[in-house]
Amino acid sequence: MNDGTDVTIWQDEYVTDTQPDPAEPLAIRTISDVDGLRALADPTRLALLSALMDQRKGDLPIMSVKELAARLGEPQTKLYRHVKQLEAAGLIKVAATRMVSGILEQRYQARQRDFAFANGFLREHADESEAVLRAMISNARDGLLAALADKRLAPDATPPAPEHLRPTLFSFDARVSPQRAAEIKKLLKDVMTAIGEEPADAPNTVPVSTLILYYSPPEPDQE
Repeated sequence: MNDGTDVTIWQDEYVTDTQPDPAEPLAIRTISDVDGLRALADPTRLALLSALMDQRKGDLPIMSVKELAARLGEPQTKLYRHVKQLEAAGLIKVAATRMVSGILEQRYQARQRDFAFANGFLREHADESEAVLRAMISNARDGLLAALADKRLAPDATPPAPEHLRPTLFSFDARVSPQRAAEIKKLLKDVMTAIGEEPADAPNTVPVSTLILYYSPPEPDQE
């Protein structure tokens, strides 16, 4: 048998699994091209990318479209074009292939552990940026509503849910000094940094999802 190829039983079928040795994915990818931005401008593609950047077991997962469909609870046929668009944008790659009952199955892996946007890039591409923001807010909304509907996380659940697992939503408007506004923004950045510092493969971790919006709305003109 050739090196790098083995035969296993998978879902009651014989399959040939070929796993190359891909280079270690980038820690953070800076999105600085419109194709990459457009690829993120859809809730389904964001959910796919999130699933492939899930580091709960330490390494980035390698998943087929069928496995991704099961993970997201979506029809498999719906995901193919979204996967191809993420691949075309360079956000994911084919990391392995295997034959399943004579059909070649591709398995995908993210090309980064996280992503950021180049400075000023979102402002330069306002329409695409708006679509990305809408997709991010849509996924955050759906995730929060699902957590709120989970009876296991209710305050009166039996047994009671741990406090750190209960969903929380903060929303308020205020007026603060420019100095205090800068301090608050730094605190929020520190929160996100603290969340990201936890090793993904650390024992006894739990998944958390956070979306922080902080901005100064334009004030009406003063006469």
